[in-house]
Amino acid sequence: MKAILTLSISLVISSISFSQTFFSDFEDGTLQGWTNIDATITLLTVEGNSPYLYLQKECDGTNSTIGEMAIINNTEWAGNYFYDVLGEETLINIDEIYMKNDNDFDLHLRYGFTGANGYIVVTTDPIIIPANSDWDIYQQYFSIGEFPNINNLIVLNDTTGLPFEEIYDNVHEMFEEVVEFKIFHNEDISFDGQIVIGTLQIGSIVTYILLSNEDPDIAKSVLYPNPANTIVNLKLPYLIEGSVEIFNVLGENVLSEILSSINTQIDVSELKSGIYLARIQTENQTTIKKLVKL
Repeated sequence: MKAILTLSISLVISSISFSQTFFSDFEDGTLQGWTNIDATITLLTVEGNSPYLYLQKECDGTNSTIGEMAIINNTEWAGNYFYDVLGEETLINIDEIYMKNDNDFDLHLRYGFTGANGYIVVTTDPIIIPANSDWDIYQQYFSIGEFPNINNLIVLNDTTGLPFEEIYDNVHEMFEEVVEFKIFHNEDISFDGQIVIGTLQIGSIVTYILLSNEDPDIAKSVLYPNPANTIVNLKLPYLIEGSVEIFNVLGENVLSEILSSINTQIDVSELKSGIYLARIQTENQTTIKKLVKL
């Protein structure tokens, strides 16, 4: 199944033109910086046969880092999670995680981040991977927008008495210098993985970063609201003739609209929840926007 994922990523890259960073696929046979939470690699291995390799952690149920269903990375996934596209600050997301679940219980997967400033945040809503399920792509969305927007992230530090503006600034600063990224299973909001007997199996972890070599005019196009539920509005910088095409993570064109006015409404109600890329194209210009469907 992993061959399908690799093909899917290459199709999206070739047809939509973006690059990716902060990437783990374990195809070199190494753990690529992933460890237990105490920096050991006990019962943490790369399994499978090339090119179908995946990370696996065996949890033995003991009250220890081996029994805790959690892994961390403080090398390959450390750094600044913000990047700039034509003057617009954007937060890197974990756009895809490719997983299976051989356990007889659902996994409630969360992401956790620790910053150099000591702030700790985790995703509020877990990704639920059903029990006894085969390899599949899962997506989760979190973001920091303009003040006061923080989406699907919760601060675990004691912020009693702090004004929200200071909390927001500290979370923003945390993502500017992440020192540890954590993936763990817990039904409850916490920074600890649950103590279980079972396995954690991950085939790849992918982020997408849009390229900035776009025409500055058409790149000013705006999709809103984003995330969207039923209707997303596309506002162009000026009246153009062209089209907007929406692609899923497999590189498939799932929706197309002809552009005939500055403001275009796009019905996305039939799309599944997840992350999409919208390609806005004219005869001479193309720009790419990320779209999140709730």
